[in-house]
This record gives sequence, structure tokens and C-alpha cells, in this order.
Amino acid sequence: MPLFKVKGYDAKGVMKTLRRDAATEEELLRAMQLEGFVPVSVKADEKKAGAKRAKQLSLDSQNLFCTMLSAFLRSGLSITEVLGLLHRQTRDKSLKEIFSELSASVESGRSLAQSMRAAGVFRQSIVGMVEAGERSSSLPDVLEKASSLLQGEITLRRRLQSALIYPLLMMAVGAFVVIFLLTYVVPQLTSIVTDAGGTLPLVTRMLLWVSSAVKVGILPVILISCLSYRHFKKRGKSLSLPLFKDIRDNLSVSLIFSQLATLIKAGVPLVQALEMSAPMDRAGRLPFLAEEVRKGYRFSQSLERQGTFPEDVIAIVRIGEVGGNLPDCLERIAKNSWEFAQNSMQKWSTLAEPLIIIVMGAMVGFVVLAVLLPIFNLSDLAR
Repeated sequence: MPLFKVKGYDAKGVMKTLRRDAATEEELLRAMQLEGFVPVSVKADEKKAGAKRAKQLSLDSQNLFCTMLSAFLRSGLSITEVLGLLHRQTRDKSLKEIFSELSASVESGRSLAQSMRAAGVFRQSIVGMVEAGERSSSLPDVLEKASSLLQGEITLRRRLQSALIYPLLMMAVGAFVVIFLLTYVVPQLTSIVTDAGGTLPLVTRMLLWVSSAVKVGILPVILISCLSYRHFKKRGKSLSLPLFKDIRDNLSVSLIFSQLATLIKAGVPLVQALEMSAPMDRAGRLPFLAEEVRKGYRFSQSLERQGTFPEDVIAIVRIGEVGGNLPDCLERIAKNSWEFAQNSMQKWSTLAEPLIIIVMGAMVGFVVLAVLLPIFNLSDLAR
């Protein structure tokens, strides 16, 4: 939907500049007249809604945003007052610009979630949580929950980075050794052996064949990789390994059920809670669940009919429905899924170190063997 920039007078006679979404300019003018706003000029805004910056905010910046916004909203200030206060107080230049843009967008009549989505620097899951929080009037609680989830992910990433520093360093050193042997040592040895009338061992010939294949194919591989990355980046998709599918699924389940528990505790009916949380689920399962519950099925039955949720999740939800403590059971599911994802990522980070060392050791050993065998052949020729 196009974004328009409108200048005019409000009901109190104050000149204001607003930004509004509308299908057409005529529809926008009709809506402004109903609000008692007298437009003076209307033109298409150059900053189109949904136009994204080149780079999203870091997880630390998004966590700081959620933490500060939640803390100030609990003090009773309005969204615009909080955003203006944060704009003046923050020292982070990237966040300062974002606060200014969000403040202007909210003052023009947009919701915070719409403004965050238009800025294009926040995760879609965070935007979905903010949207659900605005609809249920529990924005401070939702922002606090988003902050805790982001903090958990930040902590987990730091642990993974610390665990992978040593094996990655070993990989870099091993790659340097292999490249040096392939480009300098092996060609000289092979020329000496062939000039002396000897035959190259099979291992050395295999190494030379690999070296030639790498030299021929390295440029096409780099080109294809760059084009593929650009293609996925342009379409807003990300490349991910199937190996980590369970981790991604558990993180998604944790996010969704944690939000559902928060909304239900705030007094929101289950159907509305599912509809409010729909933007957080990229798989698009929550509208189906909301429709099934609306038809009269229990939540556990709806999860079972949907067919993608684990059996243990369905069993815990069924227990919560029978015992009348569904929000607590949803929180337990969210906590269990988050802990499972953390343990799985920690397990893979622990396994990565020995696996990388074994692979690099095998590669270096193969190259060293291919280098030493021609030397042995030279000693035999000398005898």
C-alpha cells in the first residue's frame, strides 16, 4: 500500500505533517476529513513502507531497544513520549536514528508495529510480538518477554563463538599449510622427480589432479556462490542447513507458545490470542488453529489436526486443558523447547571442534604423504 505525506491543520488549527498508508489519494483525503484534519498538500512519500535498510540492527541493539521501551512504558508514559525520550538519551547512533524515525511515524498515526515494520531493521518475530502486544494492551510485558528471548539467544551465540574460536583458528592454519604445499612445494618436487626419470606415486598424482581441479573451478564456484547469495538476499530468504531444522522448529515453538501464554494470562481469549500471534509464525499455522478452535475443537485437537507439532507438545496442552492451567502449560512448553534448542546448539558446537581438527588433520596428512613419497622415490633413484 502506498505511503503518502500529508501537510495540513488538525482540529485545533495546528499545522502538522503526517504520513499515512492508503490505497489511493482520494481514499486518504476522505479518511483525513473524517478525522477533522484539513489537508493542504498531499504527495507520495519517498520513504516507502517496508523499504529496508541495507543491514538490520544487531541483536544487542534490538535487545536494548526492547528493554528500554518496556521499562519506560511501565512508568506510564505514552509511546511518542518514550520514543522521544529514548532519542535524546541513547548514545548509540544507529538506535538514535531509529528512535527518531519511529517517533515521527507513530506521531503521524501509525502503530508501533507498523512503524517498526516500515523501518525494516527489526526481526519479523519481534515485530509480530509488538503487534500482538499492542492488540492485547500488554505491550510492556511482551517487550520484556522479547528482551529475555533475545538475551538468551545472545548468550547462546557468544558461547558458540567462544567454543568455535580454537577449531576455526586450526582450520585457518591448516588451510594456509595446504595452500603453501600445493602452490610451492609439490610443483617443485614433481618437476625434480620427473626430470630424474622417476614416476610420481598415486597419492601425488591424485593431489596434483585435485590442485588442477581447484584452480580451474575456483572462480566459477565463487561466482555461483555470490549470485546465489544475492538471489536469496533479494528475495528475503536465508540459507540454512537441514541439520539445524529441529533447532529452528523448537525456537519457533518456544516463541509462539510463550507469546500465547502471555496473552491468555492477560485475559485475551484463545482464538484472539492465536490471531494476534499469527505474525510471529512464518509457517502460517496459527490462523488454521484459530479457525479450528472457533469451530469448537479443543486447542490440543487443533494442534493434532494441524499435524506439524510434536506429540509431547500436544500431550502437555491436553493436560493443561483438563487441569484448567493452560497458560502455565504453554509456558512450560516454551521453556522446554528453548532449553532443547540451546542444548542441541551446544552439542553441535562441542562436536564441531574435534570434527574440524580431524578433517584438517586428514587433509594435511594426505598432502604431507603426497610430498614425502616423491622424496623417497628420489632417494631410491640416487641409489
